[in-house]
Amino acid sequence: MNNRNRLIQLIHVGKRELGLDDDTYRAMLENVTGKTSCSKMNIQQLELVLANMEKQGFKRQVNGKQTTFKKRLSPKAGRAKHGEIDVIRAVWITMAKHGIVRDGSETALDAYVRRMTQRNKGQGVDTVAWCSYDQAYRVLESLKSWHRREMIEQLKAKGWTVPMNTSGTAPAGYDAVLDAYEFMTSSLTESAE
Repeated sequence: MNNRNRLIQLIHVGKRELGLDDDTYRAMLENVTGKTSCSKMNIQQLELVLANMEKQGFKRQVNGKQTTFKKRLSPKAGRAKHGEIDVIRAVWITMAKHGIVRDGSETALDAYVRRMTQRNKGQGVDTVAWCSYDQAYRVLESLKSWHRREMIEQLKAKGWTVPMNTSGTAPAGYDAVLDAYEFMTSSLTESAE
């Protein structure tokens, strides 16, 4: 079997192992290579697809033995296609710790990303790792806006002063509001002890 056919076979095994339906699989192919079929790809593109599947948790056979398959977990920071994807994950986890989202898992984040990216003429992605730079930027900004609004509401509800912008006309940006919120929660925790 030549190298190209072996790569295609591995990709199809990966599709099955990862449990990708046909639409998700084709969207992943197109996101990685711009093509929706392995038969139209060259060897380099097939290797890119396989590498992407391995990032999602697919394990190749080693010495003819199947390695154990692990379910997809959030990857380590710094491994994402774009730096914004790592920040999206960090904001999502922080929102879960703040009680703003009920489920801080990668699966719940992927569902949010799917909804947010489908708003753009139905061209959504199924997982945050597949976001293009523009998609990741839009998702990140929407998450930060949502998080900021919720923190401002909670600061006001607890009688704390909301930090204002330099002109004093509106609440400050995300980082300043986050700092104030973190200070408030640490102060409330210390006073409760």
